[in-house]
Amino acid sequence: MNYFITPDLTTISGGNKYDLKVLQYLNSHRCKLINIPVTQTRMRLEKIFFNLNIIPNKSTIIIDGLIASHINHLSKILSKKFKVILLIHHPVSYENNQYGDIFIKLKEKQIFSAASKIITVSKTMKRVIKKILNKNIDIKVISPGVDNIFYNNDESIPTQQKYNIITTGSVIPRKNLETSIEALKYMDDKWTLTIIGKNDQKSSYFLYLTSLIDKYGLNSRIKFIECIQDINILIDYLKKANVYLCLSRYEGYGMANIESSALGLPLVVSDIPVFRENLVGLNRKYVNLNNIKSIVSAITESSYTKKRTKFKTWKDVGHSFKKVLYG
Repeated sequence: MNYFITPDLTTISGGNKYDLKVLQYLNSHRCKLINIPVTQTRMRLEKIFFNLNIIPNKSTIIIDGLIASHINHLSKILSKKFKVILLIHHPVSYENNQYGDIFIKLKEKQIFSAASKIITVSKTMKRVIKKILNKNIDIKVISPGVDNIFYNNDESIPTQQKYNIITTGSVIPRKNLETSIEALKYMDDKWTLTIIGKNDQKSSYFLYLTSLIDKYGLNSRIKFIECIQDINILIDYLKKANVYLCLSRYEGYGMANIESSALGLPLVVSDIPVFRENLVGLNRKYVNLNNIKSIVSAITESSYTKKRTKFKTWKDVGHSFKKVLYG
C-alpha cells in the first residue's frame, strides 16, 4: 500500500495543487494512494505518530517536503520501516533566507538523507537539494502541469490596452509584494494592482504592506482578493489584466507564471535561476528587483502574444510520478 503525507490540501497553493493532482491521477489509474493530511502545527506530530504506527511495514510513504522538516527526528525509524519518497517543491530552509536557515537546513539534511528517492519540480531545486544532502540519492525532476482550461478557454484574452497588473500567491515575505507596490507608486494613476491569494490580515507582513499602501496613497489602486476556489473566476480576473507580475525572491517553480502564459498573458518576473530555467521561449521580461525603474518599464512595455505555448499536462505529471513510485 502507498501513503501520501501532505499539508491540508484544502488550502490553495502551487504545492498543494501539485499534490492534489498527483493524488487524483494515481487513484484513478489503479494505483491506490492513501492521503494523510496534516493540519495544525500543534496536532501535526501526534497525527503523524498515530498514522505511522498503523501503516504496515514495507509500505511506500511519500512525504511532502513541507511536512518532512518537522519529522527529521524520525528519519532512522522511517527509513528502516518504510520505503520513503520525498516530494520537495522547495526546501523550507530557503523560504526567508537566501543562504538557508542553518537550523532548518540541518533538519532537512537529516530527513532528506533518509529517503530512498526524492522528487522535485525543477533542475534548480535539484541543485539546491543536492547541496543539502549528506549522501548521493536519486533525485527525479517532475515539473508541474497546466490545466486544459487555460488553453480551451472559449474567448482568448482581448488585445486592447488595459492597465491592470495581476499577481497571485500567498501574501508572505518571499513573494516580495512590497516591490510590486513600490513600482506602482511610479506608474500613471490609471494603473492598478490586483493581488489574489491567502492572506493573514493580522500578520506583520500584511500590516507592513498596508502601511506602505497608505504611505504612498495607493488604496484606490490596489485590491487584495482572498484565495479563489473556482478556476473559471480566477481566469476571468487574469483576462482583465494587462500583465502578470511575479517578483518573488525564491520559488521552487512558479506554477502561476506558466498558467498565465498559457492563457496568453505577458510575464514580468524576477531574475532568479528557476525562472531562467522554466520560462525560456515565453513572452516574459526578467527584472532586477533593485531597479524599480526597470520594473516599471518592463510592465508598461509588455504586450500580449497570439502564440500560445503548450505545457506538460497533469496526466503527464501523474504518469511520471507513477513510474518513480514503481520504478
